[in-house]
Amino acid sequence: MERKDLVISGSGSASGGRYDLIKISGTGKIHGDTDCNDMAIYGIATMEGNVKAKAAHISGKARITGSLKTEQAKIHGNARINGDVQCKQLDCHGRANVDGNVSADEVHIHGEAVIKGDCDAEQFHARGEFSIGGLLNAGTIQIKLGGHCQAKEIGGERIEVKQQGMAFLKKLLFHVGLDAESIEGDEIYLEHTSAKAVRGNRVTIGPGCNIEIVEYQGEFQCDPSAKVGTYKQV
Repeated sequence: MERKDLVISGSGSASGGRYDLIKISGTGKIHGDTDCNDMAIYGIATMEGNVKAKAAHISGKARITGSLKTEQAKIHGNARINGDVQCKQLDCHGRANVDGNVSADEVHIHGEAVIKGDCDAEQFHARGEFSIGGLLNAGTIQIKLGGHCQAKEIGGERIEVKQQGMAFLKKLLFHVGLDAESIEGDEIYLEHTSAKAVRGNRVTIGPGCNIEIVEYQGEFQCDPSAKVGTYKQV
């Protein structure tokens, strides 16, 4: 069956189905599940149902009442997904709200992301702000703190949390740091992190940290300015 384009440049609505290109630069609503090759949102879009696309680019404002499944999702505007997000690469330069779980090969956060469920990825890189209600699990986790970040639990092979350079006024007015209940990994380096428990093989607790307990197998280093309740080799 031939795929056709769906273009809404003013105000309009359409039924879900199979499309080649979906482009909304005005205000549009799509009723039902949608399967397309490319989706580009420059205006305001409401997608009622699940969305499957090879590539999804959101520069405007979009709400998806179901789940989003795509190879590449680029969010430069504002996106709200009521279901899960499954993709190879997620790039968030704007704001993303996901009520379900996120599963991806790579996650890059330069803006702000709120994930109510779990986030599972091969690589997780963040330079903005994020909130994850469940588990953040990735092989490599690299966080450059530019604001407030939080996750209930964090697990990975290599975990690195560092504060990036920023204006003194921003440091003074906003909370910049990472909050988590537990952090577990093989190699762990933390700065400006608050956690109840940190467990790993080689653990380095850097400046600005407040950790209740550290359990390590191989090596442990702690910055003099960090606060660590107890630490023990296991």
